[in-house]
Amino acid sequence: ADRVNLLADRAMKWSNLRSKPKSDKKIAITIFSFPPDKGNVGTAAYLDVFDSIKAVLKQLDSEGYDIGDAPLDKEAIMASIVDDPEAKISSPDLNVAYRMSTDEYYDMTPYATDLEENWGPAPGNLNSDGQNLLVYGKEFGNVFIGVQPSFGYEGDPMRLLFAKSASPHHGFAAYYTYLEKIFKADAVLHFGTHGSLEFMPGKQVGMSGTCYPDRLISSLPSAYLYAANNPSEATIAKRRSYSATVSYLTPPAENAGLYKGLKELKELISSYQGLRENEGRGPAIINSIISTAYTCNLDKDVDLPDMETYDALADTLENRDAIAGAVYSQIMQIESRLLPCGLHTVGVPPTAEE
Repeated sequence: ADRVNLLADRAMKWSNLRSKPKSDKKIAITIFSFPPDKGNVGTAAYLDVFDSIKAVLKQLDSEGYDIGDAPLDKEAIMASIVDDPEAKISSPDLNVAYRMSTDEYYDMTPYATDLEENWGPAPGNLNSDGQNLLVYGKEFGNVFIGVQPSFGYEGDPMRLLFAKSASPHHGFAAYYTYLEKIFKADAVLHFGTHGSLEFMPGKQVGMSGTCYPDRLISSLPSAYLYAANNPSEATIAKRRSYSATVSYLTPPAENAGLYKGLKELKELISSYQGLRENEGRGPAIINSIISTAYTCNLDKDVDLPDMETYDALADTLENRDAIAGAVYSQIMQIESRLLPCGLHTVGVPPTAEE
């Protein structure tokens, strides 16, 4: 029965988004740190988060949503959420949007006592000032830009999928309680790849009432921006947090190219190709190739002779060619590697040149 009621509540809230006046809709934008718990606040894979939020706010404003006095400038949006652009999740530089007392938390979060097995009584040490649970973010009219708390464990959040006894901490639960019952969001937009909600402990699919993604998101309509090159984890977000996933492009890529010592190494190999049979110059170039390869740390990827004892002059032409060929092959791999050109901004297509 609880599954039927929750499904009906969620369906009604999704339906309500179609009929409710835009000026009255309350939208909660949730940002993360990427990689989870290690990156700066407001980062996501391949996405310029704050520039994209600026684009979304402009679009919401043009369509009649109430964005209050939200700044339409990337740096100003960032400054309103976090004073230090390099702040981490645990930073004191994050703006506190709401202080939730422990009484309020226990009253509004029906599963709060279940978290005590792992985290003790609220408020705990995470997202807390010792007395209250802290919700980080900033309200602008009917738009809230919030920072999803850390997931509380070391390593990749995906490990929580397989943890039998783990749970979100009180601060994480308080964040989603705030969105649903205090801010009263009509929809949540999870902004970028990726947060921790979808990896919280519970069943893989077909969530039950004791699965933490289900408990946290409850009946809130959720949309999730996910990088187009990561459909597997986007599927997890879809199945486990009931999110409507919206793909964003990864930025255009270009060849990594070569620099400094690697460029010099390529030139040495080019010289060797023309002088390989010259018994005076050929071995000397091979000795230089080996020395430069060690300087560039290629010995970790290529099987090179010992620089201290090897003398190319005493080696055969066939072996010298094999050394030059192995180094050249590794250099070609490095040079042709694809690197993303900057970050993608939502709503901004790549240029013809890109």
